[in-house]
Amino acid sequence: MITLKILGSSSSGNCCLLVTEGRYYLIDAGFSGKKIREKLSRYGISLKDISGVFITHEHQDHVQGLKALAKIEGIKFYANYKTAQAIESRYDIKGPWCVFETAETFSIDNLSILPFLIPHDAAEPVGFLFKTQRNSCVWATDLGRISPQVAQVLEQADVLVLEANHDAELLWNHPDRPVFLKERIAGEKGHLSNYEAFSFIKNSKHAWKSIYLAHISKDCNSVQQLQQLFLPLAQSLKFDLEIVDPVLES
Repeated sequence: MITLKILGSSSSGNCCLLVTEGRYYLIDAGFSGKKIREKLSRYGISLKDISGVFITHEHQDHVQGLKALAKIEGIKFYANYKTAQAIESRYDIKGPWCVFETAETFSIDNLSILPFLIPHDAAEPVGFLFKTQRNSCVWATDLGRISPQVAQVLEQADVLVLEANHDAELLWNHPDRPVFLKERIAGEKGHLSNYEAFSFIKNSKHAWKSIYLAHISKDCNSVQQLQQLFLPLAQSLKFDLEIVDPVLES
């Protein structure tokens, strides 16, 4: 049985605790080692309990804590070759690496993991589909669009963690963000908007049991907007909705 505890998800940091059959893993480690330790302690878990980290890509808000975690015996870093190479060269982190092939399923004990390619401005960014005999979940943040190939994977899970990064109007009207940054965020290798996430869920024929909306912008989005847009959809399609408030990383 897979359970998720999202420790935080925004441009300030991304990290999720994945628990299965008494084993503990992280999806990304985008906070300092100290902050990850503090967040895990709320669940009675220490860093020494963590078996590994599944790394989506090399951006700092996803890997900041790896240097601290690398000092703890027994924690393995799961990444594809290009991501591992980018992390080593950019942050001087040497592993310990367990290198996987993107789009090829691998297993750790009872846990099956499919890393799948997503469109984002990184070396070889991935999402993850996790499966056990009892349930499944898929992690998909930091993607500029949902391609047919990505959609096919997202529709294989019971639980969906999907980016709803920004409201397009708030993004384009933001007074302090330069045009190049707005174009990057809204581009096909940037971040998914509220409407794009909403449209995908609404038009899909798949029935998820639970959906988490994650990687929410503090400046160009709000929990209130997401509730107004997605709660009627959740009631109509009968899925449990969780909105990962970006203040969680504080």
